[in-house]
Amino acid sequence: MEPEVLAKQIEEAGLEMVIGLETHIRLNTKTKLFCSCPNAEAEEPNTNICSVCTGQMGVLPAINGEAIRKAIRFGKAVKSSMSNEVICWDRKHYEYPDLPKNFQLTQFQKPIIPDGTVSCYRDNGTTFTVSLEQVHIEEDAAKLMHERKQTLVDFNKGGVPLIEVVTTPCIRHIKDASTYAQYLQRIVQNLGISEANLEKGEFKSDVSVSLRKKGSDDLNPRTEIKNLNSFKFMTEALTEELSKQFEYFKEHKDFRPDQTTVLFDEALKQTKTMRKKEFAADYRYALEPDIPFVNIKAEIDEIIVDENLLPFSIERIMIEGGVRPQDAKFFTSDSSRSSLFTAVNAKVADTLFVAKTLLNNLKAEDYPLIKHPETLAAIFLALKDEQITVTLLQNAIKELLKDPEFDYAKYFEEHSISEDDLNATIAQVISENEAIAADIQAGNEGKAGILVGKVIKIIGQGASGKVVREHILSQLNPSMAETGGNESVQAREERKKREEEEEARFTEIIVKEQYRTHLNSDIDGKLLGLPLTVSGWVASVRDHGDLVFVDLRDNSYEVLQIRMDRVNFSNLDDLAKLKPESVIMVTGLLIEREEDDFNPGIRTGKLELDAREVDVLNASKTLPFEIKRAQKTHENVRFKYKFLDHRSAENRQAIINRHRVIKLIRDILDEERFIEVETPVLTAGTD
Repeated sequence: MEPEVLAKQIEEAGLEMVIGLETHIRLNTKTKLFCSCPNAEAEEPNTNICSVCTGQMGVLPAINGEAIRKAIRFGKAVKSSMSNEVICWDRKHYEYPDLPKNFQLTQFQKPIIPDGTVSCYRDNGTTFTVSLEQVHIEEDAAKLMHERKQTLVDFNKGGVPLIEVVTTPCIRHIKDASTYAQYLQRIVQNLGISEANLEKGEFKSDVSVSLRKKGSDDLNPRTEIKNLNSFKFMTEALTEELSKQFEYFKEHKDFRPDQTTVLFDEALKQTKTMRKKEFAADYRYALEPDIPFVNIKAEIDEIIVDENLLPFSIERIMIEGGVRPQDAKFFTSDSSRSSLFTAVNAKVADTLFVAKTLLNNLKAEDYPLIKHPETLAAIFLALKDEQITVTLLQNAIKELLKDPEFDYAKYFEEHSISEDDLNATIAQVISENEAIAADIQAGNEGKAGILVGKVIKIIGQGASGKVVREHILSQLNPSMAETGGNESVQAREERKKREEEEEARFTEIIVKEQYRTHLNSDIDGKLLGLPLTVSGWVASVRDHGDLVFVDLRDNSYEVLQIRMDRVNFSNLDDLAKLKPESVIMVTGLLIEREEDDFNPGIRTGKLELDAREVDVLNASKTLPFEIKRAQKTHENVRFKYKFLDHRSAENRQAIINRHRVIKLIRDILDEERFIEVETPVLTAGTD
């Protein structure tokens, strides 16, 4: 069952979810928490060990100051009061073979971080905040290796420092739990206190979950799901466990009575009971006598964390600057991406422009290769100021990735076209296309895109299409040239009015002999690298500056993403203005989407068409209502745009159902009419 469906059913039953997390994060200190053994991976088992971390008799632990300082950094990042200026350690007793002392050194009475909050953005741009009950430092257990007839113990990771981040039971949505966990991972990575590698077990969460009556403060017996090292598995495990608890409630009209611990089987997508859950009293916490109390006030006062470098702050800047929440999360999901964005934007001071340019021109693996962010910022500024073209920017970035000392300024100087050469080429193109030039002079500036394409074919990519367009308009309108290219207020208002009245650049209905080689439903991975032609309706347009993405829907009712870039389309700005329901025909090569751009919601979610040619067969105009909200629009308006009812699945089904009802009524009436008609009796003498 999908999490959203389950959540709706639980809410309709008058219940709510109660979710809390305990997340263990391995600190990247040089040594273990209470001894001098390396805190590092080792190929051979039991090599990074000593008498302390293997629990030998008579040994004394020594505190790792680096672990304390890194924990304090985390406390500052989550806005903790840091009220426990004196901390201590406690023994947590339980008899497992991965703990040779039969107790774990942790913090119970005086945790280093007594409180805190973590603010998060959801994918839709809304926010929520998770309260922390406490964060404590503790040592990790060893690793059990199960063989066929025996279990072996590797003590290499026994005793490495962890922080355990414990939330209050304040999370009310399944996906919020995994979103919060991702924020934790990004915070510690940005702080540099942990690599938080999920696959290496450096970041694991135990999730506790229960149900209760909505509006109640009760905490019913909970189920704890242990050792989740995947955000995807966390969502699946919570959905599975809540489904079981909800089914129990529906059957028994009460909540499950036992507090249990379960494991999640990733292959079967099921939770399996391990044991009845221990309570705090079962651990028999006792103060550790061999470690003195530690006063950390000086370290608390000394350590400062810049909140502007933390994920939520970076995302807030980006989202408020116009970046989509999903794109903002792409940057904060990796510290090299967020730090590069922050450094470049500090110089360029244009959040949306920087984010779009990075997304369009750097792959995920490229970000750590940029050694001098100030160089990249200078290149971005050159593009923003229209001193270079997108092609020159892309070429410069390729060279910069190969050689961090690449002389981009010299490269731009050698490959840019001079003002005189540009004007001479434009004059030549105008003289060869007098009819188009006359239309532009008459006010149809939309046709300037045709001349732009012809100019760029001659000069190459040394000047941007926007600059070429401005020079064309300037040559064809000398009055603008005399004023230095500055429009008067009246001229600007007239131009703005003309653009507003022009619903689309493309007005003619174009008829083709063949509209497609494939339907969207025919497209799969076997066609990768092959040229295809598709056609259909524009479902949505996403303008990323030098890249435009179009979701194209055809009469197979499937969607395919179309990719258009400025290198292949000098009129990209016009194409970006296409409105939904415009009909287009696209020819290009089928390629794979970037790994972070997969859309699991559609069948072609891993594929896209890299466009080479686009024909706008018929452009739509702005409708007086949203298509998906058509059923809420006045009937008189909808009647005028009746054909659009078929674009909405709900309306389309309503039309089908209405047709069936009308047909049924007509059949019944015909049958009744046939029964009521009396056959006339013919008698002699009747004409």
